[in-house]
Amino acid sequence: MDYINKILCGNDLEILPKLPAESVNCCVCSPPYWGLRDYGIEPVIWDGDKNCKHEWGNKTITLKHKSGETNPGKEGWFKDKGASDDKGNCFCLKCGAWKGSLGLEPTFDLYIKHLCQIFDEVKRVLRKDGTCFVNIGDSYGGFQGKNAGWPDSKTKAKVPQQLKPKQYAKSLLDIPYRFSIEMTNRGWIKRNTIIWYKKNCMPSSADDRFTIDFEYLFFFTKSNKTLFWTNEKTLECVDKKPLGIKGIEDKDWEWRTCPTCNGKGRIKNKICPRCKGLKKVKYSFWTGHDYWFEQQFDDIAEATIERAKYNWCSPGTKSFNHPSGLNRDEPYKDHINFSQGRNKRCVWTIPTQPFPEAHFAVYPEGLIEIPVKAGCPEFVCKKCGKARVKVCKTNLKNNILNPRINEKYSGGSKFMSDKTTLRSETETKFKGYSDCGCNAGFESGIVLDPFMGAGTTALVALKQGKRFIGIEIKQEYIDMAYKRIAKVQQNLF
Repeated sequence: MDYINKILCGNDLEILPKLPAESVNCCVCSPPYWGLRDYGIEPVIWDGDKNCKHEWGNKTITLKHKSGETNPGKEGWFKDKGASDDKGNCFCLKCGAWKGSLGLEPTFDLYIKHLCQIFDEVKRVLRKDGTCFVNIGDSYGGFQGKNAGWPDSKTKAKVPQQLKPKQYAKSLLDIPYRFSIEMTNRGWIKRNTIIWYKKNCMPSSADDRFTIDFEYLFFFTKSNKTLFWTNEKTLECVDKKPLGIKGIEDKDWEWRTCPTCNGKGRIKNKICPRCKGLKKVKYSFWTGHDYWFEQQFDDIAEATIERAKYNWCSPGTKSFNHPSGLNRDEPYKDHINFSQGRNKRCVWTIPTQPFPEAHFAVYPEGLIEIPVKAGCPEFVCKKCGKARVKVCKTNLKNNILNPRINEKYSGGSKFMSDKTTLRSETETKFKGYSDCGCNAGFESGIVLDPFMGAGTTALVALKQGKRFIGIEIKQEYIDMAYKRIAKVQQNLF
């Protein structure tokens, strides 16, 4: 494919249709936010009749500064700070087509429509097992000009109507959620709303609201139906649904301790409804997958580890009287289960990064590292296109010591007791990578960014040994991105 590891210059709705269908593993991007800044891009034509000889109206929309202020006496300063007089932002008087740049639409409804038109094409080029991560921020409403965008009184042209004057003044518009809802209406599967918490966020001069210190990152997938299955014993990867527990013992399934009753056969003096008192159940080796996704983990909190150490090793306390005969002098790590961490949460604390060059909105590499790692495979079969999946085996572990702090207060102090509990939990062990059986070799997955900007997505993809395809409408930003990419490639090779 000629597009691999390249940034293509042009409008998304012109470039994306040229990409082959189902050729990309993952999309990670941040589109221009609505009504915040003008990137000085040549206006393009949206919607309307392609065969129409457009006759453009003379209505223009003047955007406010991103702070919501207007300052007509200092127009040069006003534009330098990210505002725009939005010249050429108008509608065709014949067919209702709109000429302008994405993010400068006169209404947020029109912005969301145009944005989702782009993601319709993204969905086409994304593989069935692909993932999509979109970082998008919110905007405040305000007055944008008297009668701006209303139908022309003479021609009655079908022009999208502007927000009623002051209808949404000072109101947060919930654009991310409006976009998210429209995406699901168009068939996307929304898996998560991720909060990007910025500890070093930009200070705000507003004194009548709280400072916004977060943005949204939406996680979408193309499929919610099982596409392939992996076998934790043989590491096979198949497209056709296997027999599972109806198949062959030791190939498709095996007997394992019943997780419902922990192998006791009874629950509260009643026969376990799952194993029927047998203490064991059939466990299928096969796992179904709706899409490719590599689970990510948060580190175990240091306070949790220290509490466990204190409970187990605290000096001056009596020895435990465990049924297993363990004593406090033995290493605590041998008896307390510290797994690889908990499943990653949806609030990510990632600081913003300064960018010295002439680009207004560059998201930090730390924000993109997680989606690229989780959503884009490292190994993809060169023949069938299946991605290799990490296959793990899950076992039920009984009698895991669970020391606890029993807090009792006497004169304002607390002390430890020697009581512990015994519990059961699952243990996950990595078995290996799935195998499609083609024996054709593997290559890395492809990350698509239709709003490449300064090239952060490409940088992260290359650092993780993956490939990318970028689309950017402004040549200045493409040159900027290639310079950054060249520096990374020199360090890698």
